[in-house]
Amino acid sequence: MRSIKLLNSNKIYSGKISVRMDEFILEGKTIQKEIVEHSDSVGIIPMLENNNILLITQYRHATGKVLLEIPAGKIEKGETKEKAAERELLEETGYSGKFTFLTQWYLAPGYDTEMMYIFLVTNLKKVSKEQCKDDDENIRLKKYSFKTAIKKCMTAEIIDCKTIAALFLYQEYLSFFNKNTKK
Repeated sequence: MRSIKLLNSNKIYSGKISVRMDEFILEGKTIQKEIVEHSDSVGIIPMLENNNILLITQYRHATGKVLLEIPAGKIEKGETKEKAAERELLEETGYSGKFTFLTQWYLAPGYDTEMMYIFLVTNLKKVSKEQCKDDDENIRLKKYSFKTAIKKCMTAEIIDCKTIAALFLYQEYLSFFNKNTKK
């Protein structure tokens, strides 16, 4: 790919997220693109005993729907991704456990800067009866067998992309781990 030259970058909105207008040259063409600047985030795959998974439901105003999701949230300024994952899991579920970093991905790289870091959490223990939810969160905990959660992805009962990607990632992680331990 030829070189990309940034001509201008102007912030057009600043708040909890920011939006900027970039103008750049790509393969000889001048392109204008609106870019959402969003804090990086964490997504958590909380696995209970007997291959059960802990998911949450919450109302998402942009969709006008209550969605079934993995626990997730943004990384606060000065916070590591590991500390953010621990905090988000505790705030949204009241659980803690053993965290293993699995991977990272962009959520919408065509227009958004947000990078999400995915953690598997095992050895879950309920450490708080209270959930410390943000004002815009109305979270409910849901426990499913992992097989049922995968079926919910296949039948569009789970329609949140980070959750679908995380569940199928975990399914492959298990397959890889099981394959390599049998050798």
